[in-house]
Amino acid sequence: MSWKYAVFTVMCPEYDIEGTAALASSLGLDGLEWRVTKKAPEPITEVSYWGANRSTVDIDEVESDLARAKQIADRHGLAMPILGSYMKCSELDSVESAMRAARAAGCPKLRVGPPAYDGSRPYQELFEEALRDFEKVAELARKHEVQACIEMHMGNITPSAGLAHRLVSRFDPAEIGVIFDPGNMVVEGFENYQMGLELLGPYLSHVHAKNCAWARTGEDDGVAKWEWQMAAVKQGQADWTTIVAALKKVSYDGWLSFEDFSEGDTEAKLSEALAYLKGLEAAD
Repeated sequence: MSWKYAVFTVMCPEYDIEGTAALASSLGLDGLEWRVTKKAPEPITEVSYWGANRSTVDIDEVESDLARAKQIADRHGLAMPILGSYMKCSELDSVESAMRAARAAGCPKLRVGPPAYDGSRPYQELFEEALRDFEKVAELARKHEVQACIEMHMGNITPSAGLAHRLVSRFDPAEIGVIFDPGNMVVEGFENYQMGLELLGPYLSHVHAKNCAWARTGEDDGVAKWEWQMAAVKQGQADWTTIVAALKKVSYDGWLSFEDFSEGDTEAKLSEALAYLKGLEAAD
């Protein structure tokens, strides 16, 4: 068993596509999970992870922009295991365009989002809607031979392995898979890591390597108040020693993508996280 490591380029907002590939290659990473969404208009005066991010493949020009990104990745000896795309399962035209581009670029997977959950609509109603939409997404996955992956993420209907499995278990795992994200599970959806991985079984498709932590922010009339914050991979409440052991236990042999949104220098964060997880992987 040997894992491969990528960077989800959302964590590299100050680098353009060429610069991100050069950085990843210099650090010994194996691949790139491109951020695929609308590009921020130039000139960019202040970068940010989810806004003005230069390390982005433009969803509006996805076929040509991803082809260029692949040329750059190839030049640096980097694979493209999955696209970090932002389409919802109801946005079928965008999903198909991205799948078409992914197949042409030799990228086997991309992320497709389930409905958000904020309490304004009942969960079961959202679940049934997601089933209908993902039936169409699965048809597109068959057509283009590109797997659609649902991320375990706070604020949507699949924050945990159990809820993600409830949705994806209706589909062929070759067409619909799951991105396991322990960092997000700190915020919402925590379950025993190994149990969740065992439940997902063949639907476990990709792993995001990041971390979060809860910080006490004060009191309100004697009641403690808390808020979550992004943390370095080694510093948050997701226990990566236990996570790595669980991944080994289920014989996971795929990719881990770093997406560290904590404060600090991007190169230093990636270098430290890569050394840390490689060390855990190599340990008995």
